[in-house]
Amino acid sequence: MSVVSVREVRIGAGRPKIIVPIFSAHEAEAAARAKALAGTAADLAELRLDPLREADGSLPDTDALCRAVGAVRDALPKCLPLLVTMRTAAEGGERACTPGDYAALLEALCAAGRADLLDMELHTAGDALPGLCRTAHHAGAAVVASMHDFDATPPRAEMVSALCAMAEKGADICKLAVMPRTAADAAELLAATAEARDALPGVPLITMAMGPLGAVTRVCGGAFGSAATFGTAGVSSAPGQPDAAALRQALDALDACLNG
Repeated sequence: MSVVSVREVRIGAGRPKIIVPIFSAHEAEAAARAKALAGTAADLAELRLDPLREADGSLPDTDALCRAVGAVRDALPKCLPLLVTMRTAAEGGERACTPGDYAALLEALCAAGRADLLDMELHTAGDALPGLCRTAHHAGAAVVASMHDFDATPPRAEMVSALCAMAEKGADICKLAVMPRTAADAAELLAATAEARDALPGVPLITMAMGPLGAVTRVCGGAFGSAATFGTAGVSSAPGQPDAAALRQALDALDACLNG
């Protein structure tokens, strides 16, 4: 597996990295949560932009969102990379966003230059994704392309195809999250991960099945090719995210079994 190096974190090398989401309604709270990540099990932080609101409850504009990214970056320990995500309502987020507005926001975030990694949804970005990837790279940010299905687990071939499409469009890291309805669905996600790893040896993957049925994939995904997983240090951003400290212990134990 290829490695994406961000600050001092090597995604794709060693045990899966733990990404801790910062999911807050207000900028000050987000910055406080970022500061509190010092000394935790976090390897990376993810700032979710979609839950942010102004004091009066209105949606912050692009300038306000960029300022929030800067405030969180300044509050984070310097060693922790910052992944910035606008999760759209179409993929389980808390803010509706047209493709045009979505692309414009990503361009503004690139221009602001405070994100180490930017999440870009495969379907929302659409045909603009290759250009957005180039813009991010020019700004010094890595791209995590993503697809989320909160309703079901697509067929294995469809999951592999989506991950390959992300890589073909220029993503540095390809992410897939699905909702299992049976234990077999979680196994299909792991099988798709292994197949995509073989098809994309130069691209780190982040894959997971959500909810209680998918919890096992957040721990053992590394054995199948997933280079990172999500754990909480407070508020979760998706169903089934475990406590980051407990997750670190489980990942270290599994890594020792696999590589000891």
